[in-house]
Amino acid sequence: MRPISRVFLASLLGILLAGSLSPAEAQFGKLKDKVKKKAEEKATQTIEGKGEAAPAEQAAPEAGESAAQAPASTGGSASAEDMALYTKFDFVPGDKVLFYDDLAAEELGEFPSRWGLEQGVFEIAKAHGRNWILCTDAGAIYPKVAPAPLPQKYTVEFDLYINGGTAGDDGYFELVWFDASGKDIAKFNLFYNTETRLYVSRKEIASKQIAKLTQGIHTMRVMATKSTLKCFVDGERVANVPAIEGFAPVKLGLRIDPYYMPRHGPMLVGNFRYAEGGKTMKEQLDEEGRIVTHGILFDSGSAKIKGESYKTLADIGALLSENPSLRLSIEGHTDSDGADDFNLELSQDRSASVRTYLVEGYKIDAGRLEAKGWGESKPIDTNNTAEGKANNRRVELVKL
Repeated sequence: MRPISRVFLASLLGILLAGSLSPAEAQFGKLKDKVKKKAEEKATQTIEGKGEAAPAEQAAPEAGESAAQAPASTGGSASAEDMALYTKFDFVPGDKVLFYDDLAAEELGEFPSRWGLEQGVFEIAKAHGRNWILCTDAGAIYPKVAPAPLPQKYTVEFDLYINGGTAGDDGYFELVWFDASGKDIAKFNLFYNTETRLYVSRKEIASKQIAKLTQGIHTMRVMATKSTLKCFVDGERVANVPAIEGFAPVKLGLRIDPYYMPRHGPMLVGNFRYAEGGKTMKEQLDEEGRIVTHGILFDSGSAKIKGESYKTLADIGALLSENPSLRLSIEGHTDSDGADDFNLELSQDRSASVRTYLVEGYKIDAGRLEAKGWGESKPIDTNNTAEGKANNRRVELVKL
């Protein structure tokens, strides 16, 4: 396929941005004299699956609990209806970010600087008020991470904008795993508007016809170990492979073929997050006296908890219920971007919201839980890199 001309591309993006891709920038409303917390929003908000734009965060839940087990009332800290949608969503993000790229610092029209090129034509484009990676001719790219075997446990998350398609279209998107020789040994494949497929050693392991991937932004997630893979599209688990023999990938990459782009519009990728999984909550608490989680998400600029937080909160609720003498301090933290007073106030409100959720939803004695917000004052990583900032945006539960 020949690369699409920049003139055509600019015209196409102009039409889309003027129509279906209306910008959706988060506003903080009545908070007078407060600086907008742009960087935190990017890492603490997940794009809604139905095409609404909002800066992305990570997180997630799904693990076989029934909807009846979801808290019925949350006192405004979260929507019970939202939580019920995620009671079978067992994704929990890794707790140490190894690579994070929201593309905010990239120049339009240039190749993304933190990625390597295998083949094809890729550049930065703007839509929904933020930067994306646009593929204009079939190819593959990979995040620039130090070459090494992938961790024992890890997660991958990213947003994918599609403009809609029809069955039979040949365009596709793949998350690819490579071995030490550069051979692709597994791929999570998404075909336009039709189905997902997971291949391991070129053998189809799982496929699923899913709800139509309508025009808009969809969140893709993978949770993996050395021998297992779980894949998700928005809030739905689409593949679950419990055992893979001899699976030893050393690199991740993205492969895109925008074959029908002129007809259906561009396929865009953004907010890529790759993180190492770690100890269980119980192990963290026993060994370190605290739990560090990136799995509790909030609406933009507010303390309302997102539905994707269900599994993380369910695990915390279960831990408290099974250990009636356990007392915890729920502590919110931000990165260094934005105004100090806004960061502090927001982290305090969010910690209080988590406390309310656990008290009202899981009937935990309020006397067992404290809520504190530290803003940016207690970083656990540098604030000079995107990965460091992503690690600093967190909720901690400290044993009292």
